[in-house]
This record gives sequence, structure tokens and C-alpha cells, in this order.
Amino acid sequence: MLKKFIFSFFLVFLCSVSYGQWKSFYPENNQSKSNTQEKKEKENLNYNNLFFNALKQKSLENYEHSITLFEKCIEKKPSFTEAYYQLSLLNKNLNRVFDAIEYSNVAIENEPKNIWYLRNHAEILFLNQQYNESAKIYNQIIDLEPNNEFNYYKLADTYIYDENYLKAIKVYDNLEEKKGIEKMLSMQKHKLYLQLKNFSKATKTLEDLSAQFPDDIEVLQILAEAYILANKQDKAMKIYEHISAKDPNNGQLSLTLANFYRDNGDLTKSYQQLKKAFISDKVNIETKLTILASYLSIVNANDTIKNQAFELVNVLDSIYTNNAETYALYGDLYYATANKELAKKYYKKSVEIKQNIKPVWTQILFLDVEDSNFDSLLIYSEKALMYYPTEPLYYYFNGVSNSFTKNYSIARDVLETGIEYVFDNDALYNEFQTSLADVYNSLNLYEKSDSLYELVLQKNPDNIIVLNNYSYYLSLRKKNLEKAKTMSRRCNELEPNNGTYQDTYAWILYCLAEYKSALEWIERAIKNGGDKSAVIIEHYGDILFKLGQKQEAVNQWKRAKSIGEGSDLLNKKINNEDLLE
Repeated sequence: MLKKFIFSFFLVFLCSVSYGQWKSFYPENNQSKSNTQEKKEKENLNYNNLFFNALKQKSLENYEHSITLFEKCIEKKPSFTEAYYQLSLLNKNLNRVFDAIEYSNVAIENEPKNIWYLRNHAEILFLNQQYNESAKIYNQIIDLEPNNEFNYYKLADTYIYDENYLKAIKVYDNLEEKKGIEKMLSMQKHKLYLQLKNFSKATKTLEDLSAQFPDDIEVLQILAEAYILANKQDKAMKIYEHISAKDPNNGQLSLTLANFYRDNGDLTKSYQQLKKAFISDKVNIETKLTILASYLSIVNANDTIKNQAFELVNVLDSIYTNNAETYALYGDLYYATANKELAKKYYKKSVEIKQNIKPVWTQILFLDVEDSNFDSLLIYSEKALMYYPTEPLYYYFNGVSNSFTKNYSIARDVLETGIEYVFDNDALYNEFQTSLADVYNSLNLYEKSDSLYELVLQKNPDNIIVLNNYSYYLSLRKKNLEKAKTMSRRCNELEPNNGTYQDTYAWILYCLAEYKSALEWIERAIKNGGDKSAVIIEHYGDILFKLGQKQEAVNQWKRAKSIGEGSDLLNKKINNEDLLE
């Protein structure tokens, strides 16, 4: 477009020459002059209307329409610089950097000392990452306007973005000569010296600033940090002590001191300052919670650390009473120190106050699983699902708890719903399938149960839970016993000292009438924890009965009854002293 406008300007120039030549051959005519003047005034009026309409559209943010009108202005009056400037501004705002630069160049050619035009041009070059060229323009601006500190800061920015930190520092030095030492200037110089890894000059800059503003705590703190970087710990310590004396309730300073003492090996003083920070209302609760969370990984290192962690959470609890996050941290600390009972207590207190802390719900449910407390798992998984109705893990826990409490139909419905929410988690998906297979078996839906077991084993042939459960359920149904035997044997190969898996294998051998081998395996199971299982002890009695040891079989059945729940036939076996198959 610009070339077109320049060409139009050239045509206007030709026309003006021709008119001048025509005038020289003919005498002036007053009437003609009057008409010409009137025409010019009319043209100027039209132009002004066009220009102000363009400005109006710009103010209304109708930028494209505004550009069109300014372009028409240039067509009518190519020498009017303001239109080029406005077009440059508009294109800059629209990120059309190339067009913005072109229009800006024309404006500056016409008015090379116009501050506004120069500043706009420098900004466009800066946006286009032409930092060196931008700096040249800002230097011109400073020559024209040496007392405007804004120009110095803009020039320094161009050098900083160009990573020419020494030149930026020189600009700040020049400004400092004019204004004297100022906090903002010195802080900027300090940062730049740090970028250059010139710690001595960085420190000297802050020392000069501190001498000028001896009571500025922010400056003193940064100076102390600079001393630490320069490995001048003693000087840093003096400043920190000075600040602490001036502002003893500064919690943020206490945190800084806590880190300083810790890094220098004084753990006692470090903790003293940390405790002061926890008491201070100048440190927000989020920071305190974060610090306490860091204790979780080291809380069992020694008694001192453990006592500190609990003392700090007690401080937190005294300040922020009845706070869900604080209770959650109590729970985390008790869990980390193996006090599951108190951990669960505080987790439950946490969700009573604030129900949308998902990790706390998860911790409660995992604790119930660890304790095999399926009644509690059922209650809290239902509560968790009220607040997180698309969380598959909570459906899984609810389904498992319903299964263990023999609510098989409900368990099936819950698991079938929850599995639909599992995405990108193959392990959890397999757990759902396994649990569903167990539930289908309990509902006598054997075809669905077996197909799911097979599906899981296709993906992972060594899924030990499926190998055991599938083989055991087949033995109870007296179906595919050789297949069950193979799966159970593999189970015991994978985990050779598990009493539960050994019992399954023993029972399959029993079903195959391999009683001597069954006896060998059931005795292994008893040695590996099976002596506490009523089911395993009852199996032991059944095997002994088949081997002709009737009285010992009855004794084991009685033993099973004393331990806990056995089969539905256990009492009849004892009363009748018979196997009752």
C-alpha cells in the first residue's frame, strides 16, 4: 500500500507543476482565484472530516476501518505525517510489525526529531527483537530529551533483552549521576551484576544502597543474601541479627534465619526460628503446611525430628482451630509414624470439616483396606462417592467392600458402573475385572466369571490373584480340575511360601483324590499361617478323614470351629463325625 501512496504523491506533484505552467501563460483572474480558494477550503474540510473519523474509529477499536480511512487520508494528502504515525500505531497494535515499521519510517523521515514518532519506532523495533536498532533510537531520544528518566529505563531494557548487561549498567550509572542513589536503580544494577556473576560489585551496590537507606529492612535482607553468595557468613549473620532486633515479630525473616542456621549446621537455632515463623501471623498457612509436609519423609529419622514435627502441627492447630488441612497433616504424621488408629481419626475429622480434600478420602479408604475393615470401607467409600462420583478407585473400594460383606448384587452394580470411569490405568482396570469375576462367581454367573478370568490371564498369565481364585472356584465346582491344578501350581511357583495358595493347591489335589499329596500341601499351608484360618484347618480335617484318620479329622474340625467361621457343613461334620460330602 505504501508504494501506491508514494506513487499518488508523485502524480499530485506533476499536476501542481502543470498548473503552474498554465498560470504563467494566462493573466490572473480574481474570480478564478476565489474559486480555487473555495475549492481548497472545501478539500481541507473534507480531509479533516476524514482524518477525525479515522481517529474516531480507532477510539471505538474498529481498527481495520480506521486503517482504511487513514490510508484514504494519505491518498488525499501524502505529505501529512500524522496519518503515517497513526497507521504505524494501528499496525503495531495488530502485531503487523513489518507494516508498522514501514509507516513509522516515513513519519520519521518527515519529522526526524519528533519524540512521539521516535519512541513509537523504538518500541516497534523492540517488539521485533531488533534490540540494537531500538537502542540507537532511544539514544537519539535521550539526546533530545535528556531529563526524562523514562527514556533511560527503556534504553536499559533494550540492552537487558539483548543480554548486554554492562551497557545496561552504564545507563543506570548515567541516570544515577543525575538523580543520586535510588533503591530501584541500585536493585536493578544488583540483579545485573548477579547475571554477570560479579558478586563483589553486586554486593558493593547493595552496600552503597544500605549506607544511603540504613533502615530499609528489604535492602538489608538482600544484602545479607548477597553476603551468603559471596561466602561472607559472618557479615550476613550480623545483618540478620540487626534486622531481628529491629523487627522481632517478622515471620518471614524467621523463615530466612531458619534456613540460614540450618545451612550452617546450627539445627537448634534453626528450629527456634522456624517455631517463631509458625507463631507469626505474617507467614501464611499455606507456607506452614508446606514446611510441615517436608517433615513427613524424615519424621522417623530420630525422636527430635518427630517431636519437632508434632510440636509445629500443635502450634498450627492452636492458631488455626478446627482446620481441615491441619487435621490432615496430623493424619499424615501419625500414618508416617505407624499410628494407624490416630491417623484414621484425624483423617476422618478432616473430611467432616472439609469434604473436597480428595487425598484424605483416599488415605481413609487405604487404611480400611490395610486393616481389612470392610464395614468401615463400605461406609466411607459411599461417602467419598457422594463428593467424587466419577472416581473409579472409590467405586472399586465400594464394590470390594460390598463383596466382602456378601452384598454381591450391589457389588456387581457398583463395579460395573465404576469400570466405565477407568481411563489410562490398566492395573486398576484389571483389578475391576478380577473383582467382577469374583462377584459373578458368587452370584453363580459362572460363564461370565470364567470369561473375565480368562481375559485377565490373556493380558497377564502370571496374575497371581486370578490364578489362585480361578483355580479355587473351579475346584469348588469340581470343574476343569486339571486346568485348576496347573494354575494353582504356577501360583505356588510364583510365591512358594504363601499358606493361602498352598491350601488352594491342597484342596484341588483333594478333589482329584490325590490325598497323600494333598496332606503334604495342607501341612505346608498350616506352617505358613494357615493355622489361623478356619477354612484351611477344616480342609485339613477333610483330608485326614479321607486318609482314614477319623478321630484326628474330628479334632481338626473342632479346632476350625474354635477359630472362626468354616463351611456350612462344619457343625454337622462334628456332630456326625462324618465327612458328609
